[in-house]
Amino acid sequence: MKKNILFVLLFTINFIFSQKELSKDYSYTVSAPYKVFDASEKIYFSKNNQSIAIKFDEKKVLIQKFDSDKPAYLKEKLYEKFFPKNYRVEDVLEFDSKFYVFYSSWNGDEDKEQLFSVEIDFDKGEFMTPKLIIEINGKLSGKKNFSFFGGGLYDMIDGTQDKFDFLVSHDRKKMLVQYRKKPEVRNDKKSYDVIGLVAFGDNLTQISEREIKMPYTERRMDNLDYQLDNDGNLYLLTKVFHDDSNDDKKRSKDELANYHLELFFIKNETNELKISRFENKDKFITKLWLFDSPQNFLVCGGFFSNGKGDLDDSDGVLAFKIDKQGNIYDSVSHDIPAEIINQYESEKTKKKNDKKEKKGDVPKFSNLFLKDLIVNNDGSLILVGEQDFVVTHTSMGPNGSTSTYVRYFYNDILITKIGVNGELNWMKKIPKTQSGGRGQGGMSYKYFSANDHHYLVFLDNVKNIDLPIDKTPALHSDGQGGYLTAVKIADSDGSLTKSSILNGRDIEDFQMHQFSVNRVFKTSENSFMLEVYKKKKEDIMIKVILK
Repeated sequence: MKKNILFVLLFTINFIFSQKELSKDYSYTVSAPYKVFDASEKIYFSKNNQSIAIKFDEKKVLIQKFDSDKPAYLKEKLYEKFFPKNYRVEDVLEFDSKFYVFYSSWNGDEDKEQLFSVEIDFDKGEFMTPKLIIEINGKLSGKKNFSFFGGGLYDMIDGTQDKFDFLVSHDRKKMLVQYRKKPEVRNDKKSYDVIGLVAFGDNLTQISEREIKMPYTERRMDNLDYQLDNDGNLYLLTKVFHDDSNDDKKRSKDELANYHLELFFIKNETNELKISRFENKDKFITKLWLFDSPQNFLVCGGFFSNGKGDLDDSDGVLAFKIDKQGNIYDSVSHDIPAEIINQYESEKTKKKNDKKEKKGDVPKFSNLFLKDLIVNNDGSLILVGEQDFVVTHTSMGPNGSTSTYVRYFYNDILITKIGVNGELNWMKKIPKTQSGGRGQGGMSYKYFSANDHHYLVFLDNVKNIDLPIDKTPALHSDGQGGYLTAVKIADSDGSLTKSSILNGRDIEDFQMHQFSVNRVFKTSENSFMLEVYKKKKEDIMIKVILK
């Protein structure tokens, strides 16, 4: 039996914690309110019974400590001008049971790149002394971004972020920092990528440092993903084109991809490059990820298209294993059945899909992007994809002026389990329609696993809680309230239940504001917390128990 639960918060003048029973699968506790800190980026970590929030706002950085058990705000420390003027946060992550902020710093007129680490003293909730861990002669390539997260001057002059990629092994005991040198030749038909690899062990002690020239020109290859195993070996998955066109598909009747996949294996502390080839042939890759596993192999999983229609739309799931010598084996693929695609769709869409099937052109799962890939302890795989797309409307005014209206959509979720032997165990479509005008905002979902179940948490329209399979989901408009919803899926057979956790607009003494799935974080095997704004310059922390 499913029922909607109203989320009622009662604070006494002494801020006694209140607890309400939700459905039979959930309970929650709410902290007393505490002063808000406006920040462009907020990152959360948990350890034992405590949590920290690291909040970046240009030159100011705040570290807050919380008791995860009650929950309760404990203390905070504000840093002003702690980081250098021209800095860029590259990553914030857990490594070797410690927590670090990694940032790059532009070195003025000098042609030099630097990477620093700052360990966070978790118990004190404070930064420790920054350390220079990598210094490189020459410029690096990275993504372009002109936001003001970090040092604003750095963004305007250089405009480059994500110069370094961080790979942490499955046991979190080794870390590899990868970077790409700016090519000396600007012609990508003639230039070859030079990839830098710096390995670290305990206490961020550097193990090795090397630069490797890729075997193909930039035009001929496209890097898909990296992974590091517990032995420090590196695996690089790449798309290798058959010509210089850089086109995924050639205009021919055979409908074969104009590329194949190659796995580059680089053994720890060597420059030796071993290549394993994977012939995808009639499968056009939309997204593939590499993951280490608790077993003696790595896994690769993602989505593919059959090459007809939009190549960004998906026809099925693809996976293969990789041994610790870099060899590919046990590749499997499974189509997404038409009956799955037609679930929760309108009659018009289903009729359109039926016509396609009769013509031999099976319907696709449109705009599907891989968001999570989970390797179970037995080596089975969970792949979670979400429909993610943008619609732009341009209109012209009477005086010839134009205006542009952009809407962001985060719609249905597809979750699939592939068994140990490559068999399709189950596949489920989770219906939702989320739309907003400010990027991701409070849309998309958060994934958790606990108690042999998979949980997908997101804001939804309450009308969808018992949605029939032949009905389309009602729209949830970002920033307009919504019910925090949890979909609980059994790992064994894919059976699922859907429950409302709270109503963000119907709360006794405040409404929930500034919700984001990026502010939802796991605190234990069976609990998670989320931080939201309650107006009056105050935040609160909500703890949810997964039973």
